[in-house]
Amino acid sequence: MTVVSDPPSVTVVLDGEIDIATAPAIRRLLMAATSGGDIHLAVDMSGVTFIGAAGIGVLVAAANQAREGGGSLSLLAPSPQMLLLLDVLHLDAILPAAPALT
Repeated sequence: MTVVSDPPSVTVVLDGEIDIATAPAIRRLLMAATSGGDIHLAVDMSGVTFIGAAGIGVLVAAANQAREGGGSLSLLAPSPQMLLLLDVLHLDAILPAAPALT
C-alpha cells in the first residue's frame, strides 16, 4: 500500500489480495485518509489481484465516509472482473471507476 497526499486529493495504491485477512489494515488506511473532511480519494486498483466481500465492504465504507465529509472516492484502473462485480452488486454509482492516471 502506498499513499500519495496532495490535499484535498489523496491517492492510495493497493496491490495483491483484498480479503478478510488484509481488509482491516486497508480499512484503517482508507478511513484515516478520508477523515480530514473534504478529501477526494482515488484508490488505484491496478495491482489488485483479488477482492472479496470484506474488501468491497471496506471500499463502500470509505466512499461513504468521504461523501459525508464533502469529498469523494473513485477507483482507478479496476480490472474488468471488478467492474462486472460492481455492476452486478449495483455499486458502480457508489464506487465510480476511472482510467488509470498517466
